[in-house]
Amino acid sequence: MAYRSSRVRGSAFQPSRRDRQLAPRSISSGIIVGSGTLAIRCAQLAMATGHVIGAALCSDAIFADWAAHANIPSMESLEELCSFLKAEPVDWIFSVANPFILPPDVFRRARRGAFNYHDGPLPRYAGTHATSWALLAQETEYAITWHRIDDGVNTGDIVVQRQVLIAPGDTAQTLNLKCYEAAIEGFRELLTGLESGKLTAHPQALGDRSYFPKRRRPDAAGCLRWDRSAQDLSTTTRALDFGPYHPNPLCLPKALLGDEVVAIRRLEVRPQRSGVPAGCLLEVHSSHWRVATGTEDVDVGFGGPDGQALDARALARHSNLDKGDRLPILSEEQARSITATHELLAPSENFWRQRLEQLRTLQLPFPSSPVAEAPPRWRTSTSAQRL
Repeated sequence: MAYRSSRVRGSAFQPSRRDRQLAPRSISSGIIVGSGTLAIRCAQLAMATGHVIGAALCSDAIFADWAAHANIPSMESLEELCSFLKAEPVDWIFSVANPFILPPDVFRRARRGAFNYHDGPLPRYAGTHATSWALLAQETEYAITWHRIDDGVNTGDIVVQRQVLIAPGDTAQTLNLKCYEAAIEGFRELLTGLESGKLTAHPQALGDRSYFPKRRRPDAAGCLRWDRSAQDLSTTTRALDFGPYHPNPLCLPKALLGDEVVAIRRLEVRPQRSGVPAGCLLEVHSSHWRVATGTEDVDVGFGGPDGQALDARALARHSNLDKGDRLPILSEEQARSITATHELLAPSENFWRQRLEQLRTLQLPFPSSPVAEAPPRWRTSTSAQRL
């Protein structure tokens, strides 16, 4: 296959004067492996600076649609990518928001190098969902990293690292947006270094490494523990707030109400401390509850399964709660048990999410009857045996 650059039809992207000034004298070929608009932005920037994107391994429809529109051959599997590279060697491989772990027989086929974007400061926040874990640790400084790909996971030499400051009110969503912009500037820096031949790399201090596997989940599956400080509760809520347009990959912040849980949409720390025992329900309003914690009081708003706000007064009536009642507080043993169970079930989440997305409401062709209103009799699904 002959490499050629092509204009992206229908794209609003126009190379800036700065990007045109970076155009290399000799054309190099590359492959983008990844997903979403960040992979698109990086591909556009590489093309604007004179690189030819010979192919793309797309892990989502957004990147795949863009690649098709840009006349860039796209693949869906590592096997396809490996076969492509055997026939069409390239200079560079760029991994951007990439869920695949590239094996050596893929990344070593890049003639001049392979690089990966990580949305965290290496080596301290290797692994997945790094922004949320940094917020949970109440970090005030952060960074994104571009590093060489090697046989490990996020262990290659660092070539670009850009600082990202964490504001007191940042959520997972806002911190991810800051990292998004820093990633693009970091990629521009990476391209400049590749063009000039002055890119420097330094090994990671792996003794300082922390790794967060995909199955790891927050304490007590996000159930708030009212005897903790108000700041800790706010931190948990913000770290698990991915915004309305992105799926939550970890868990929702929740309040335990008897045998039920309800999702928390917002939590605001009040300036005063009531001094009553933690978990006491101080006020009930239609928009929120005011709850005592281990320190300051907090206002808590709730959401339903559809993401819409719940009437907090109606929720209190449903849960038989009123002003002066005390919400359940998990013990350390209970919290550890919930955390362990959640992490045990986490690897099966994608399977069940896909199964539940296929469910359709059955429209019965006849009116309801006393028989139809009888409680359901539960049965075991044979699908569970395939997990």
